[in-house]
Amino acid sequence: MKYHIFLVYFLTVTVQLFGQNEVDIYRYSNTINEGSARFEAMAGSFGALGAEGGSARINPAGFGRYSNSTLGFSMSVLSTSNNASFQGVDTKEGRGVFRVPSMQAVFVSDISSNRNGFLFWQVGVGYNRVANYFNEYHYEGQQYESLLDGFASQAQGVDPVDLNYLFPFSSSMAYETYCMDYDGNYYQPRLTAGDMYHDRTISTKGGINEYYFSLSANYLNKLYVGANIGFETLKYTENTHHNERLLDYTGVSLRSFDYDYNFTTKGNGANVKIGAIYLPTENMRFGLAMHSPTSFSLLDKADADMRAVHDTGVKTVPESLQPSLEYKYTLVTPARIIGSYAIVFNNKGCINIDAELLDYRWGKLKSTTDENYVSYDFKAENNAADMRFRTVINLRIGGEMVIRNKLFIRGGYGFFPIGDKNQLVNSAKFDQLYSGGLGLKWNQLTLEFAVKYLQQLKHYEAFSGSAASIKANTTTYVLGLLFKLP
Repeated sequence: MKYHIFLVYFLTVTVQLFGQNEVDIYRYSNTINEGSARFEAMAGSFGALGAEGGSARINPAGFGRYSNSTLGFSMSVLSTSNNASFQGVDTKEGRGVFRVPSMQAVFVSDISSNRNGFLFWQVGVGYNRVANYFNEYHYEGQQYESLLDGFASQAQGVDPVDLNYLFPFSSSMAYETYCMDYDGNYYQPRLTAGDMYHDRTISTKGGINEYYFSLSANYLNKLYVGANIGFETLKYTENTHHNERLLDYTGVSLRSFDYDYNFTTKGNGANVKIGAIYLPTENMRFGLAMHSPTSFSLLDKADADMRAVHDTGVKTVPESLQPSLEYKYTLVTPARIIGSYAIVFNNKGCINIDAELLDYRWGKLKSTTDENYVSYDFKAENNAADMRFRTVINLRIGGEMVIRNKLFIRGGYGFFPIGDKNQLVNSAKFDQLYSGGLGLKWNQLTLEFAVKYLQQLKHYEAFSGSAASIKANTTTYVLGLLFKLP
């Protein structure tokens, strides 16, 4: 019983360090879908258009627009370019990665002979990338505040022998590497009154993939209905390396220290989506879709290490005191409601607008039912989410122009308001997405190309008194093939 009480207390006091808080709710709910080259070129705006693999993620009734069986897939190269500003020092970091963001197969059956109004029904299976976490940020600069100040403040009132039990990821390591002293009453970081030079790199990897099974139908070419089940796999990895060096070490032994923190989340989730598309006229279309919350079962793992350079040599954390932790829990993302409107200009082109209602406060953390892990009610974290997050309406606008039924020119724009009130103070009020592309049709084959540019401004605060502004730009190049089956 004493062990269980300790674990609950341990989870409470260290939750901000290794996850399982409102930040996780926002991260795994704030998704910008990826898909085929056509989908990407039109900023993912397909809620009332359909006949596109990405419809599975927006409005499953879009599969009802298929009248021929179709196979498709896409390949993409993603490139990040991040410019950070910290204490007057500007740094730039970039990375690139190749991947397959979508695959689809839609099988169509002609049921018009039944004479009940239904003309076609479709079965769709496939995969879409829902979220991407591949990125790297780096900043450096000089300031008075240190990570050690927070570690020392956290330890106040705790006996040194208890530090590893209560604060293994922070204060304990600072104490073991002689980065802070204890005089019997107070902890003091082993720093001078001068500035520290900070150097921090945050590398993230992973994403959310959705595998779906979809059913849809066409009623008199006027009403299209559909539903799908989505099975999602989630992986998020974050590796942080933090270095500080003293610019003035008069009277102290400490010269510099390195702090490393590694965090991984893995899990699976499921959701249901239903939708409809109605055509009051041949050129006008309305779409409505509802997405259930996605319920994820997640496992977090974290470890950390610290190394300090003194005038007498290097101090490290004993292997027996190097922290590691794993914990299983449930995360439920908010439900979504998507309304869409499209105008089709006969065979010359189209414009679609999606408006997505998303209330981040609907997301919740729940305790695991796995008896191998201590239960925890997450009441404080869920209350924090209610206070910190807000309702947003995401907008996606996409258009396509057809030239002689062979060449397609496409463009799109996405507007995504920030749902985290803490970010609104120091960063942009919204993220923006710009996209464009081409399609070339040749008999039963369509070759497609798209470029998508995502622009974000982020406020990153490593610890109290340390904040960096990061302009994050992500460019995605997508090549896709679509085969219409006879």
